Amino acid sequence: MKNKKLNDMLDLNSDKLSIKYSGNVPQDYDFSPIQVTFDFIYLVYKRDSSIQKAIEGVAREYDLSEEQLSDYLIENKYLIDKTDKNNYSELLKKYNTKALKRMLKEHGLKTSGKRERIEERIMENNILGNNLYLSSKSKVFYKNKKRRIRIFNEYLSKYYYFNEFNEFYMDNYRKKEENIPTEFILRHITKSSEDKNHDSFVLNNQIMAEYFFKKDKFSKMLEYTLTNFCMNLNPIWKIDELKEHVGIYNDTYDDLLYLEENLSKNFIISKYYLIWDSFNFETIIMSKYEGYLYLKEVLNFKDLSKINHDLKDKFYSNDDLKIKKITQKTLFDF
Repeated sequence: MKNKKLNDMLDLNSDKLSIKYSGNVPQDYDFSPIQVTFDFIYLVYKRDSSIQKAIEGVAREYDLSEEQLSDYLIENKYLIDKTDKNNYSELLKKYNTKALKRMLKEHGLKTSGKRERIEERIMENNILGNNLYLSSKSKVFYKNKKRRIRIFNEYLSKYYYFNEFNEFYMDNYRKKEENIPTEFILRHITKSSEDKNHDSFVLNNQIMAEYFFKKDKFSKMLEYTLTNFCMNLNPIWKIDELKEHVGIYNDTYDDLLYLEENLSKNFIISKYYLIWDSFNFETIIMSKYEGYLYLKEVLNFKDLSKINHDLKDKFYSNDDLKIKKITQKTLFDF
């Protein structure tokens, strides 16, 4: 990480959602900014270092510009700039009115007036000293490090990058712990749906199914497994690039058989219809009824390769897709 500028370590303006398979994430994206921030807060919060000394030390350690580091910490609200009245008021909230009056008295200043005037007097006279202070976000960042790392490692580390999760966590740390990973995954599901990205959509639904598998919440696991089952049958965002019907994925097949051991067939089938109806299929390869028949075959332990072979045959004979055989290598033009 030496000789890297902070802007190279962080894409502060990026709104992309990163999944490890995508292969487009910069080196050090998953840990460097987190470690830089943590090291800085540790020096100030636990070692009683001054803000300036901590900036100097961390900048030197990571070969960063002190100005860049300071700007980054302020921009991301780890540091409060006293000159910003809105941010400065956050610092003053730590003190009750009596404590603020005592500060004024110690400096020979008037202590009369309402709380608002007392705060203004403290700021005008620079009673609290330095221009920069650790924000409450910094202290939450430090105190919750173990919790967010545990959540990330237990449920998300296989697929996502920690830097992205950390930003999400800092905005959502007050929520119940069980809601943090699910809302993070749903964020990716929503984005992949908006982008009509079939592979990302299926992967993130599988990740959610794995999460509820670990929680033994079989009904919720079923919801996301059946979502993938429907998308396996009708890859609606992949039609134009499809050369053959890939069929039902192994993970989906295995999860359905597992769920059959914990839920009744009738429950699974009734849930299937609800999930199917929630889609707005622009193009249908397999109808809802055909999907139901394939679901029955899965639940009756029919060999997956035979099921997918049958799906491929039906795909080739589907006139609605206007498939043309253009070479003897079975390449197709839509």
